[in-house]
Amino acid sequence: MKKPNSLLMLLLTLVIATSCQQHKTSESKSNAAGWIINPDFSSISIITTKNSKISEVSQFKTFSGTINASNYLSVSIDLASLETNIAIRNERIQKHLFQTKIYPTAEIHTQLKPEDLAVGVHAISFEVDLHGVSGIVNAEFMVFEQFGNKIITLHKPLIIKAETFALESGITTLRKIAKLKSIDFTVPVNLTLSFERKNL
Repeated sequence: MKKPNSLLMLLLTLVIATSCQQHKTSESKSNAAGWIINPDFSSISIITTKNSKISEVSQFKTFSGTINASNYLSVSIDLASLETNIAIRNERIQKHLFQTKIYPTAEIHTQLKPEDLAVGVHAISFEVDLHGVSGIVNAEFMVFEQFGNKIITLHKPLIIKAETFALESGITTLRKIAKLKSIDFTVPVNLTLSFERKNL
């Protein structure tokens, strides 16, 4: 009986080992750990002011987001989910301000550095896509950890100006419909996002 060719056996072993390594690498990439928003412990709200002194808080009820394994942050906000606690006002904002049939979502995204996810306060620039307009917004975020989750919250309210995202005419229309003296063109935004560790 002939003995197996040792060179052939070595080559077969190398092929099998390489194949297994490639499979593990592919599996590792597909199961790369990232972070996903837990909406039950997150909130996005805005403060609107009418007639110079009457301020009201409204909340977006539906939004989602992730931080992938490369630390790329993306958040999508369903603009039709804004709850002002007055049904007719919700409808008017959707139709005349956000024009949700044309622009259903607002998108936030930025490339974070690893140190941006460390506990502490960080200055971060990110891009906002809203009402067909893209703008760069600078803000200070505070990051802390709780029960293994990353909590990212604005260090202070973010001021969004209507003219940055072509929202002035929509606000003017709302003011006329509601017969108000004024509606402020600047809107403070408060944001707290709780991220859970997930395989993305």
